[in-house]
Amino acid sequence: MKKTILAIAFSVSLVPAVALAFSPELHNDDGKSYDYEIACGGSTTHSKINGHTTTSLSSGNNCTLKVQGAGSAKLAPNMKCTIKGGALSCK
Repeated sequence: MKKTILAIAFSVSLVPAVALAFSPELHNDDGKSYDYEIACGGSTTHSKINGHTTTSLSSGNNCTLKVQGAGSAKLAPNMKCTIKGGALSCK
């Protein structure tokens, strides 16, 4: 019984860590705002990032980030994308 309770408690404690681990980030190092979209299969979400800010990106399987005027990249877990000098780069 104790092992079952410990296993459940351990599993529940990992859920938020796993969810956070897979959220790509977009950082805008430029002073201007950019419109961007995330396309996942047949669904596309449009948004905007202001200058000198960072935002977490929702990501499913097979998603692509497109930043207007800066470029695009296929998203992956834990990816960090930066807009700097008008260009998008992701690691």
